[in-house]
Amino acid sequence: MLACGTGAERPAVTVSVVTAPSDTTVTLPARPLRATGVDTLAQDLVVPWGIAFAPGGALLVTERPGRIQRIVPDSGIATLWAELPDVYANDPGIGPESGLLGIALDPDFENTRHVFVAATTWRSSGDRSNGLITRIWRGTAGILDPLARLSYQDRIIRLTDRDGHGIDPSVVVTGLVTNHYHAGGGLTFGPDGLLHFGIGDALRSPLAQDPDRLVGKILRYRPDGTPSGALPTADSPVLALGLRNTQAFTWLPDGSLLGVDHGPSGLPHESGRAGRDELNVIRPGANYGWPLVVGWESADGLTPPIWVWHEAIAPGGITLYREPDGAWDGTVLVAGLRGRLEQLTLRHENGAWRVTERGAILNGEYGRLRTVQQAPDGRVYLTTSNRDARGQPRPGDDLVVRLTLSR
Repeated sequence: MLACGTGAERPAVTVSVVTAPSDTTVTLPARPLRATGVDTLAQDLVVPWGIAFAPGGALLVTERPGRIQRIVPDSGIATLWAELPDVYANDPGIGPESGLLGIALDPDFENTRHVFVAATTWRSSGDRSNGLITRIWRGTAGILDPLARLSYQDRIIRLTDRDGHGIDPSVVVTGLVTNHYHAGGGLTFGPDGLLHFGIGDALRSPLAQDPDRLVGKILRYRPDGTPSGALPTADSPVLALGLRNTQAFTWLPDGSLLGVDHGPSGLPHESGRAGRDELNVIRPGANYGWPLVVGWESADGLTPPIWVWHEAIAPGGITLYREPDGAWDGTVLVAGLRGRLEQLTLRHENGAWRVTERGAILNGEYGRLRTVQQAPDGRVYLTTSNRDARGQPRPGDDLVVRLTLSR
């Protein structure tokens, strides 16, 4: 097992650096996308984080303080679909990364009416009240276990859609100890009907390499919350490890799971490293290297990314983009908290996916961009994150923005 401190200790590995594809092969898109239609669908939201499309076209949008809004695209009318008062972001002093996060509809939604969300909550009432006994216990336990000191947990909660509202919240996964930073939040159902969740390293980066500690991982569950991972045994929820903070996924046509991972940001316990956000094809049992390696660094037994943003864009959202006729030409869209909406072209060559083109569609026009999703009707929806304590809110923030893209 790796050392359990929060410092920069890393097992000795032989690290090499490959030549970055951006040095040799990546060009501007031959068929660039342009935003030919832009309108604000909803405004005055508080850090809208995830989007799911319900049958009939309505959007379900999570707000980090614990609300889920139902937005009708034709009218822009937003109604409160559900509220989860125990979400940590409802408390004063919330950090800018946790709260109500990803959202995913049950693949059998038409019959079950189930909607799943990821949420950061307090671990106990003692944590919420900042009770003296709880603080003493956490501090003492934290000497031996770095996760015991943390007061927060991620949960996956199932709600049921009835008459335009989310009712009967039920916790299907709990006890995922986390921090108010690096809590992850990406949530998606795969073609296999299993629920995939990205949980961050909780600022305890060495534990991302420990398959028995559920931080810095991609986790996989059945809809009832039972584990269906790959490591270390079949009854573990761990699908893949060695990730820093994966907050968004999309699925490629061949069934591959594509995830974006935030690179380091110069923190002392990360050895001062910065930049190098990653785009990873998530494989069962794979180790993506954090914190042993980052970006294009590699070592034996580790799975490299297929793309690295050497200068960070802070990727918060990703979606597969299909043309108006429904065809996919290799384009994915990535939204970044540093304001960029990017177009990447992927090609499958020699048995592997790689990025061949990269270009920007938006660059700062709306401030921080959190989520990007393409609706079944082909239009693209973005959320802004300017009220997350790191942005500069503008009148009307935060927004859900709808784009019509063309070439």
